[in-house]
Amino acid sequence: MKTLYVSDLDGTLFNTEKALTPATVQLLNECIRRGALFAVATARMPYGCDRRLEALRLNAPSVLTNGVFLYDFEAKRYLSAETIPDEAAHRVLDVFARHNVKVFLYTFADGQISIHYNDPALTGQTQYYSRRALESCAAVTMAPDLGARISGGSAFYFACTGAREALEPVVSAVEALDGVSCAFYLNIYNGLYCVEVFSHRASKRNTLTRLKTMLGCDELVVFGDNLNDLSMFEIADRSYAVANALDIVKERATGTIGSCNEDGVARFLKAELLSG
Repeated sequence: MKTLYVSDLDGTLFNTEKALTPATVQLLNECIRRGALFAVATARMPYGCDRRLEALRLNAPSVLTNGVFLYDFEAKRYLSAETIPDEAAHRVLDVFARHNVKVFLYTFADGQISIHYNDPALTGQTQYYSRRALESCAAVTMAPDLGARISGGSAFYFACTGAREALEPVVSAVEALDGVSCAFYLNIYNGLYCVEVFSHRASKRNTLTRLKTMLGCDELVVFGDNLNDLSMFEIADRSYAVANALDIVKERATGTIGSCNEDGVARFLKAELLSG
């Protein structure tokens, strides 16, 4: 049986210091060396995890940005990108404007990401406005009129963080729109909630389904901790929640493994692939 193993990053494969431990790197690379197919599925952008994953010898394309991108870390190449039609993107902007919530807009053109934001205060949201973003993106610009930056189907993501009660009305309104999907989850590092909006065709579930077929795998085994991992739990043959996962994630998993600070994913794979 050909199995594809896929892990979320933050709170799952990464420890609470947002890093891979030496033990995780050693164990996973040994599993990969012995033929295991291993990939990651994360809400992060490519530049948000490439350096943190350098020590891993990933041998399968990975699902990034909640399923927007299928990305080959070895070749540093985008294999596919799901963008938002212009009309739908403008409707999303209208929702944020009606609720007076400022937002980041991401666009993708010629194989490069650009970031636009409509309030200088958003530069404090380092999850989205980071040093790596400034180094890696084609442009990072303040643009009070974000609508002017939407052109030719280049928009692929809207994102912001804030208090749950302030963002819940935005989520409800976005979920009523056609053509887009929304991820709403707790940032385990700062206690704030994240709203991320992307094409309805993009999700960890949809992109993993394509990847499983592309690689000719018979089985999909996934690992996660948060709400945005549930879509891939739904289509996995087996799903495992780390011990630090949200209760709802544990309830929907095949089983629970060690926490992100205990090398839970790597030790599970060691037991499954290297023992005996």
